[in-house]
Amino acid sequence: MMMMGYANFIPEIWSQEINKIFDKQTVMAGLVNTRFQGEIKKAGDVVYVRTYGNVSVNDYTRNMTINYEVLTDPLQNMTIDQQKYFAFKIDNLDVAQSNLPILEGYTQRAAVAMRNVIDSRLLGHYTECHADNIIGGTTPIALTSANIYGQLVKLGERLDNKNVFESKRYLVISPAVKSLLLQSDQFTRATTLGDSVVQNGFIGNVAGFGVYVTTNMPTIAGGVVPTLAFTEDFISFASQVTEIETVRPTDSFTTAVRGLYLYGSKVFSPEAGALLRGTIA
Repeated sequence: MMMMGYANFIPEIWSQEINKIFDKQTVMAGLVNTRFQGEIKKAGDVVYVRTYGNVSVNDYTRNMTINYEVLTDPLQNMTIDQQKYFAFKIDNLDVAQSNLPILEGYTQRAAVAMRNVIDSRLLGHYTECHADNIIGGTTPIALTSANIYGQLVKLGERLDNKNVFESKRYLVISPAVKSLLLQSDQFTRATTLGDSVVQNGFIGNVAGFGVYVTTNMPTIAGGVVPTLAFTEDFISFASQVTEIETVRPTDSFTTAVRGLYLYGSKVFSPEAGALLRGTIA
């Protein structure tokens, strides 16, 4: 008598639970100047940014003839020169028979991918900090838990020297720098939030900065780790999603989703950014 197993009687189960996806931390889009948002209509558009020039103050003596200064109105521009898209399609049978929202899920994944591209673009402007605001430019600083807090204080001093507003200063750090901070006695004494901050995934306020951690921080040759301090005036960013649409291709029973994203960014105020170049053992 042939013995039969029970394998053929056990159905395959496709779980409705989705395994967690650990995405990179994107932070920059919410920290930069986006006042030009919505003014972009098509790729290649140029945003012209006006500002006020300086006015001179001169000595005055009674009955003297005064000289009138010719005012200037500096004009800068930012070109919307970045064009990115995503596109994918799924068989209609898979959509109908799936117990999961396939189209919605993958559209969200496309949005995550786009956020990472933009975050990396904005972080790349770290090279445009004012030369006077760079610490460790020639010889990177060997960072430790004992000196990291003091170096962050120096970043604030560089911004102070450029008369940068003290409000809404941000610090974007790598996980390696975060690790040093959490081991710093000065950090522990400086923040009243303590472990509750760490548990919520946000560092808190350190040396006058609101601190954000990202895994999108650029890598520099030689193991140099950049730490960027800035206000929103450092980087200007403008974007517009011109199209996100669902289409039905005529040559197959599929549903396609595609999106086009236009954006640009520029540093108008290099003095509003400061950089710490360090190495970590």
